[in-house]
Amino acid sequence: MMLAAGAAGAGHPRLLVQDEAPSAVVALIERNPDAQRSLRAIRARVQPYVDRHRSDPAWIVSRLQMYWQSHSTQVYVKNGVYDHAEGRAPVPTVRYTGSRDATSQYLTPKLEDIKPYMGERDLLWLQNRDAPGKPWEWASQAKSGRVVESINMRIVELARDAAFLYWTSGDESYARFAYDIFDTYISGIAYRETPIDLNLGHAQTLVGLQSFEVIHEDVVGPLTETYDFMHAYIAQRAGDKRALYDGAFKKWADLIIANGVPWNNWNLIEARFVLHIAAILGADDSYADRRGSQHYVRSAIDGDGSRQWGLRRLMEYGYDANTGIWNESPSYSINVAGDFMECVDLLDQSFGIDMLKDLPALPKAARALPQYLLPNGRTVGFGDTRYELPRTAMVELLLAHAIRHQQSEDANGYASLLASIRSAGEAARKDDVHALLDSLRPAPALAMPNAPVVPATAWQTPTFYAPNASWLIQRNGYAGADAERKAMVISQVGSSGNHAHANGIAMELYAKGLSLAPESGRGSGYLQNDHLEYYSQFPAHNTVVVDGVSAYPSMKSNHPFTVQAMYPASGSAAAASFPWATFSDVRFIEPETNADQARTLGVIRLEDGAGYFVDIFRSRRRDGKDRYHDYIYHNLGQSMQFVGAGGQPLANTPSQRLTFADGDLAGYDFWQNRKSLTSQQPLRARFDLKLRERALSMTAWLQGSAQREYFSVMAPPSTAWSAGMLPSEIERAPLPTLVIRQRGEAWTHPFTAIFEPAENGASLVREVEQIDDGHALALRVSTAGERRQTIISGDAADAQYQRDGVQLRGRYAIVAERGGQLDYLFLGRGSTLSASGYALSADSGDTAAALWRDDGRWMYTSDRPIQLQVPAADWPSTLSLTVDGREIRLAGQARSVDGKAAWLFQLPASPATTLRLTSDISR
Repeated sequence: MMLAAGAAGAGHPRLLVQDEAPSAVVALIERNPDAQRSLRAIRARVQPYVDRHRSDPAWIVSRLQMYWQSHSTQVYVKNGVYDHAEGRAPVPTVRYTGSRDATSQYLTPKLEDIKPYMGERDLLWLQNRDAPGKPWEWASQAKSGRVVESINMRIVELARDAAFLYWTSGDESYARFAYDIFDTYISGIAYRETPIDLNLGHAQTLVGLQSFEVIHEDVVGPLTETYDFMHAYIAQRAGDKRALYDGAFKKWADLIIANGVPWNNWNLIEARFVLHIAAILGADDSYADRRGSQHYVRSAIDGDGSRQWGLRRLMEYGYDANTGIWNESPSYSINVAGDFMECVDLLDQSFGIDMLKDLPALPKAARALPQYLLPNGRTVGFGDTRYELPRTAMVELLLAHAIRHQQSEDANGYASLLASIRSAGEAARKDDVHALLDSLRPAPALAMPNAPVVPATAWQTPTFYAPNASWLIQRNGYAGADAERKAMVISQVGSSGNHAHANGIAMELYAKGLSLAPESGRGSGYLQNDHLEYYSQFPAHNTVVVDGVSAYPSMKSNHPFTVQAMYPASGSAAAASFPWATFSDVRFIEPETNADQARTLGVIRLEDGAGYFVDIFRSRRRDGKDRYHDYIYHNLGQSMQFVGAGGQPLANTPSQRLTFADGDLAGYDFWQNRKSLTSQQPLRARFDLKLRERALSMTAWLQGSAQREYFSVMAPPSTAWSAGMLPSEIERAPLPTLVIRQRGEAWTHPFTAIFEPAENGASLVREVEQIDDGHALALRVSTAGERRQTIISGDAADAQYQRDGVQLRGRYAIVAERGGQLDYLFLGRGSTLSASGYALSADSGDTAAALWRDDGRWMYTSDRPIQLQVPAADWPSTLSLTVDGREIRLAGQARSVDGKAAWLFQLPASPATTLRLTSDISR
């Protein structure tokens, strides 16, 4: 995180600070209260150790995790854990970490609790978190998780912070403290060899010098920053030993380049490590092998290794050029965006190479970041993601870059974007040198005072689809002062890209300020059974399982859904669209059973702050050998109960079904307290969530069937919640879960549900009736205020529905009535929709159009030219509308429809616009 621009050179420091004298930085700190607070915090943390170091220099050094006794050079690993070490170096070497999996029963101790020179016979003195009383005991290094590297990272970060204090103050007590840590660690890593996987397997391609994964060679950062701040001091103090240091860093960079994974977030993390090392090395011609700073910079920019790609190649592989979305789950995508810009920033400031113009996806990626956000400022939760506040590092660095290169128009845009994202909330930062130097950057409003101030919703759209992540989001009511509580959002995801789950067509529902139907997160860790068997698999998601066996590879997955239709089109402006509904229709091939699955999801807004979700899920095996299909829905809350059409509780009985013993997925065994019932009549499943200040509910309006069994189960808690989002007793509580088992196929008899979120019991839905009509069905929803919405869904582009005066040819439509009068026609995707003497029809079956009443006027929108039919008794023979700033006058053609006179108008494609009539017929 650099402060100012400057020509690249070999001068130091050049990693965190560029071209400023220490006195200039001190002057900036003295004028900035946040920086002063950070500086005080750094001093308070470092000073006790520095003071002790004056009289006892061995104390802090002896807490480093080294092979103090054995001086081992060659480490061996097996099955993801430390096995043993051999060899003998002239100095203590850096101890290898315990396992690839960070999960461990042992706690990372405070520095004061670490035994000096610990580790003889590969035993560590650690506290057992899982034993009664949390006793201290000698633990095998192989069972210590990542405790070893955590301790070393903490000590080296102290060295880096002390190095900064030395650079700003000139006080050599800080330098001696930092140098003794640095010298011990780097000398120890210099004699370490590449670890050997005894299985000779995939792990051999991942290992680093001190960690099981090269992406966790995080200690490279503070080590290089220490070297950078103290370059002159180290040169004077170390003398000829600098060749050993540089050789150690070069060996480290070579291993990072040789190992890892090139096509995901790993590549960026590794590139950042390599660039940090390049920044503290001399020029190529200062080394006999001519592998110095320039060599490693070239490797980061244009590397063509099998496990480390150059930045250009990685951008082209991972970013969607149209959407700006990276092909991983949200938290990883946002981190990748920041990592990309950190590399760009390092190249620009430390090496004088401006790569941004060669990476055009990055500015687009920045503008796409708000699309990940829910109205509560958290990211959506699909894949290995938590509901997190977004990192803003990418936008900060883009803003700094634009200011540095005098690109004022771009700078204004980034300043506005940064302010928008921060207004939704910002992740907390540590009090370290990075945070201190970040605080010295002017705020966006000060940096670019003319930048427009807009809410985060200005960067969002009602729908947004990212094919490379197989993710689609729908939003309704997401703008305005109380949008957090009033907005309704559907996030749906297939499985494409990295950190994806095996989840079929999964659904997340947000309403009333929370993800009430949440994603479940990753579990306790990627290598833990709960992740492998449950959290990354179908049973943890809101989806449909075929024959109890639906599964496919998670993490790196290639099982996206295909979008058949959505409304409005992805990226369309809200003002140009029909405001009362959104929808999507996606298809998926479930590979384990070769089954066709289709999910139609929609939002229907009834009034400000109220509405419901529509879910229609079709599923069938292609070979016709369907045994059963399980519809799974998890909802946040303390309880769930089934009630009948009249609101009476329905009795259910304990069940032994839905288990691995029955032939279902192992993930089913994570469910507890199974109860079931059968019903051939409509019923409801009601989920209740009682918070301290309010009570929320979600009611699922369901249809009964002789072929179905309805289960209530308690599922493991979602692990996607970030700290503080929910009271701990709710965050850690099991999720009440609805499972519906359909015997036979579920295509001609699909799962349907109307989900109504409500606060303090304020429900508007009164009744839901399902009407089946071959390849189409309708859900007739009666709601308060003499309103009725008939939602029609077809299973193909040309599916037909014709009942009770309502006709559709297409995939999706809504006919809404109020007090017996037409309220709106919404043709989500199709060619014809008619009801109550009104009709929308088009030559193309891929048309979206709507006609609706709005505050005493009629509104219209369509993405293609369309024929509008209206009753002649209520409408005049002429009307006009404005399209692209031009007024169009239209004369109606007289028609007779079912013996009644009607007008037929040929309307052009248009965003939402008013139909101006010669008389007031809207009543």
